[in-house]
Amino acid sequence: MKGLFPLNIKIGQIQGIISILKEYNGEISLQKLSDEVLEQADDLVNILQACKLLGFVKINKGEIRLNKKLEEKNFHEINAEIKKSLLKMEPFIEIIKVIRKNNKITTTELFQDLIKKGVITYRDNLSGIEAFKRDLLVISIRLEILVYDHENDIWKIAGKKDLLGKD
Repeated sequence: MKGLFPLNIKIGQIQGIISILKEYNGEISLQKLSDEVLEQADDLVNILQACKLLGFVKINKGEIRLNKKLEEKNFHEINAEIKKSLLKMEPFIEIIKVIRKNNKITTTELFQDLIKKGVITYRDNLSGIEAFKRDLLVISIRLEILVYDHENDIWKIAGKKDLLGKD
């Protein structure tokens, strides 16, 4: 497993870090980044860890360096890179596998399956399910990984041709 992507990290946060790194020619200190985003350095750690898991940054002794392949990419292209990377990481590998097996699944069923397999770490209660659903919606809908039927609480794979190699 390459890494477990934290679902509570927003795509816009990743794009923001990349955008700032581009403004600074691909390299910035953690302190300067903290000043730029008006956040404490400690609050940036999870976002930076997510960027690192995606292979978008390297962090060494408080210096953050952008992966060269992202320097000339626009937001649409960066989203495509994020999607490509996420599909090779947990929990998305398991989510796609579970939905593919069942063709569709409810939030509760998906949540319980992922908790049981140790792929996600939310609390196993109603507030955990709601947080999981919110986080999964924000990422998977924006990147067109999954589609969600609110009325019936059903998750399906979006763009099956892209994700599964078939229609």
